[in-house]
Amino acid sequence: MQDGYLLFEKVSYTYEAMSVPLLENLSVSFPKGWTGVAGANGAGKTTILKLATGLLKPLSGQVRMHGEALYCAQRTDEVPSSLERLLCETDRAACELKGRLAIGKDWVARWGSLSHGERKRAQIGVMLWLQPDILALDEPTNHIDAEARSLLIAALREFDGIGLLVSHDRELLDSLCDQCLFLNPPRAVMRPGSYSQGKFQAAREEAAARRKREIASQNFVRLSAEAHRRAAKARVADRKRSKASLDRGDRDGRARIDLARITGKDGKAGRLAGQMRARLDTWMNPPTILICLRSNAWRKL
Repeated sequence: MQDGYLLFEKVSYTYEAMSVPLLENLSVSFPKGWTGVAGANGAGKTTILKLATGLLKPLSGQVRMHGEALYCAQRTDEVPSSLERLLCETDRAACELKGRLAIGKDWVARWGSLSHGERKRAQIGVMLWLQPDILALDEPTNHIDAEARSLLIAALREFDGIGLLVSHDRELLDSLCDQCLFLNPPRAVMRPGSYSQGKFQAAREEAAARRKREIASQNFVRLSAEAHRRAAKARVADRKRSKASLDRGDRDGRARIDLARITGKDGKAGRLAGQMRARLDTWMNPPTILICLRSNAWRKL
């Protein structure tokens, strides 16, 4: 095993049938140790693993890596290509690994009769024996019993390269991972700590963002109402300072309007309305509009 590294630089990826990108401008570095890759079904978890191991190429950006990278799929239909070699090895490392995972000597010959858990132990055993710099595991504990799960977790803890782990097993993610990449297409966020710690932090961030949206929505409603009030007041003032409705003989009324124009009082309501329109225009910049579009209050307007 060499000193490997794995870095995504502005990586974007999508499939032909998708109308929006699965990943967009993702830049993230994967350190040594296990990194969980979490997200809803279809969020791109397996895609991340395949990009990380060179099985897929990004549509834009680049995946920079150094060292050998292996991808371990969910399915266990086929006999791992190097299983027979592992079974024949007699060095200490191979024997310890075979013992730790309880891999039988005859497993190649009777692959068809092995349980899924036995096949998975053999599959992952081969991957660990090959000692890649980067190892991507896709749902390693799905459909296996408690004994097989314990054996796998113990073996995976010994891996000292860069590991990427996709699993619905929260306890597995919490026990192995030092950070987790949370996917929400087309965005992805790397958070330190276990899966549970990352989910807790995500919930706090979402609560804070929701509060900001609520405040922004309330501000928009308040400013809009004030702008309408001032515009209405300005229209009333416009009508009052117009001489068109006065009789030709109403000298007092005409004098009052002339005095208001000279002193500037006739335009006060209009200026206040203009100031409020300017405030509303300033407030309605693109980021604020985006916030409000995501809130229920905007939709009610």
